[in-house]
Amino acid sequence: MNVFKALRIPDLFSLLNAFFGFLAILTAGTAPFYVPVTFVFLSAAADGLDGLLARRLGSGVLGANLDSLADLVSFGIAPAIISLETFGRSWPAVLVALAYLTCGILRLARFNVSKNSGYFEGVPITAAGVAAASSVLADRQLFTLSLMLVLAASMASSVPFPKIRDPRAMGAFAVILVTSTFLVMLQKDTGCALMLLAITAYLSSPVVVPYLRRER
Repeated sequence: MNVFKALRIPDLFSLLNAFFGFLAILTAGTAPFYVPVTFVFLSAAADGLDGLLARRLGSGVLGANLDSLADLVSFGIAPAIISLETFGRSWPAVLVALAYLTCGILRLARFNVSKNSGYFEGVPITAAGVAAASSVLADRQLFTLSLMLVLAASMASSVPFPKIRDPRAMGAFAVILVTSTFLVMLQKDTGCALMLLAITAYLSSPVVVPYLRRER
């Protein structure tokens, strides 16, 4: 198989996702900490466009596996490296990073063999990676390490999480994330509170969404 001929338009965005993830790793520890975090955000945007285009244009034979490999770089390895380069490589931090990375790998492996398309089994690694990377902006090591442990457990869990494919919902979440990022830089406590609220909202969705449906 000629891999270049097998590429489709959505696959190019998967590669762009990995490209930004690589830049996040490359700049971790050598640039201000908001630089690698921004690259993780750009990876998430490329990943979202990849999925959107795949649903509209169809995916090629490389699509699913290419997407997972890119996600591993951008939302598995990159956040772990960013946290270690920001806060130091103490043994507790290394162990937390390894736990996060391990659960991210297992999450992607399960996704690749899963046949359920109605929901995500465990927190998607994209959401986990964005949350973990964003938390570094708060400049509180305990907060980041604690969140990474929660995200690791959530990725490895079998809890069903809703697939957010509505462009309006995705846009609203993106606005909240970008707003919280700027607030973290201007007023740390307010930004952290908004960021934590957005993360908590999604982590609680397996409980909240079924409840709202029953109420209807």
